[in-house]
Amino acid sequence: MRVVTSDPHIATTDSPAAHEQRLRHATVLVELGELSRAELEVADVLERCPEHLDALSLFAKLKHMRGELSLAVACGAQLQAKRAASGEMARMHLESMLHLAQDPERGAGEFLAVGQYQLVRKPTAYLALEDAFRSYVARRPNEARAACRQVGKRYREKDHEVYKLAVLAESWISELIGDLEAACETLELLGQERGFETDLDRLSALVSLYERVGTREKLEAAVNICRHLEKSLEHRAILGRLALLFRRLGRSDEAELYQRQHIAAYRRRMHRPSLADAVAVAAERFLPIERLREIRFGDSELPAEVSPRERAIACAIQGDGGAAREQLADSEAVLDLKYRANLKSLEDGLGALDQAVELYARALRGDPDDPEVIGWLLETHARDGHAAIAELFREPPIGSRAAQTLESMLQITPNQPRVWRQLGTLFGLQPGGEDQRRQFEARAAALDQAARDRARAIGRVLSAAMYRFIGKAQGLIHEVWATREMASPGRGGMLRKEDILGNLTEEMKDNVRNIFLATREYAQAKFPHLTRDILDYTYSYKVTKEDEPSGGTSAGLPTALAFLSLFLQRPVPQDIALTGAIVTDAHDVLVLRPVGDIEYKVDAAYHRNLRMIVLPLGNQAQLEQSSLVPREISAEIVRHASNLDEAVKLAFGEGVFL
Repeated sequence: MRVVTSDPHIATTDSPAAHEQRLRHATVLVELGELSRAELEVADVLERCPEHLDALSLFAKLKHMRGELSLAVACGAQLQAKRAASGEMARMHLESMLHLAQDPERGAGEFLAVGQYQLVRKPTAYLALEDAFRSYVARRPNEARAACRQVGKRYREKDHEVYKLAVLAESWISELIGDLEAACETLELLGQERGFETDLDRLSALVSLYERVGTREKLEAAVNICRHLEKSLEHRAILGRLALLFRRLGRSDEAELYQRQHIAAYRRRMHRPSLADAVAVAAERFLPIERLREIRFGDSELPAEVSPRERAIACAIQGDGGAAREQLADSEAVLDLKYRANLKSLEDGLGALDQAVELYARALRGDPDDPEVIGWLLETHARDGHAAIAELFREPPIGSRAAQTLESMLQITPNQPRVWRQLGTLFGLQPGGEDQRRQFEARAAALDQAARDRARAIGRVLSAAMYRFIGKAQGLIHEVWATREMASPGRGGMLRKEDILGNLTEEMKDNVRNIFLATREYAQAKFPHLTRDILDYTYSYKVTKEDEPSGGTSAGLPTALAFLSLFLQRPVPQDIALTGAIVTDAHDVLVLRPVGDIEYKVDAAYHRNLRMIVLPLGNQAQLEQSSLVPREISAEIVRHASNLDEAVKLAFGEGVFL
């Protein structure tokens, strides 16, 4: 059995339990912003167990958070292909057919591209159903339904799966044109046939229809179906759907029960740690209490039986330092020494710092490779010039091991100014190390400045979008960039079509130019004192999402904010995303219009651990009825705006117009 060695403080093997421990550790590291260290853990699990879906899911999240969208999309597609179960595949196939019918250039012909050079012939039945959807797109829904019935009749005895797909297609087309009665009847008749009574694809489609019909009888029937699906499917939306159904039926206790289950399941799927997760990780490996307190835990309950150390850590995180110290008492275990020292370092009393240094020094002699302990001691010495710390690191074994540990950290995260500064302090304590100290501190200062520049990037805004894989919608957060350069006299103030870069449709390029002109006029009207030079530059624009052509109008709001950021030379915070269509009612009034697929965009913002997503006010009612995103999550991160003025205040602060 192979021993994993990427983190010396987690002695693990290739057992499933060891993999789960490492993934839990990685999840907490992600929440603390330690993405490089988390990725190292996840990648190692995937190397040993490539089919581990939770590891692949967490890897996709890491790539999403880093903005490596091609890899994030590829991982998401792989997950969908592996996780797609009965109850989802049929609808995914139908949605894929509809989108191909709406995009003739991609969907035309008898062949389907499956690689760079390889084509496969589509099954005859699929071609017939694609023809039906083309009739629907051409606004001939009755012909489309008739075509589906013909396919069903032809394959009823020959291929039950194709027959079912044809019936589901007919029902869906009826639903799309608002003929809910016909859509329900089609699926109910299918349920009377042998073999389809409990078919999960049929039942999943029927639930959506019953919800839309909305009578008490249909809602009760939908509840019964969902309870059956709850036992048969690992489907994240079932819990949320049951919560909504019970709420509509006035059964508040049951609605609350399923809502709590939905939130817990949702946070797990998004790899957001609970208090129990963080405590379990911290009980195995030292994590400073002050950093754990930064995490916003959705679930603060602990298991019934926990160790004194776990109880102490939980108390400390929740602000009860006295109870934490009592639980640890006078334990001499190395990890307990670290937490005793940590708690002392958070006290303000006389002598608390000296006691913390003494405890940390004892812990370091027992475990000389802990970067958190090494870092705290070196930073304390750099700030206070503590003599005991200087003596400690001048001991050859301690100083040498500390240098090796910090250098190992820099191999993982070479652009961490804090670690370079710690290394400089360490070398400054050694004889003849003054030159290296200055070099390391200069490196740290340069990295600090680069980080500040990145945080204040002008014209860079996060945009919430959506992509599809085999018809299945997924949310995605990407960047839009606006830049400018000095223009020749009399030739400034413009955005040429050829300066709009990225994988954009012609329609979207025209929309970007329209938004540019509207935002330019808006900026001159609202901020005349800051935009006197607005006509001295030529402008360019880029969308970083390259996986498929970007189209539509939902990027209107982030595009407007990107240009406004450029005009005002004011950065937009990089922990908020936006989506919304812009309506140019007047030169100084830009109204926001609702956009589609809103729940997937909120899902993407939470997946990327963003602080806020700004949506049009018109999407509020739709989001409240979402079975995908729990209401509590929406309340936590979603903010609504009815016009650009309100969105600007959310992005730049309430005093932006003063």
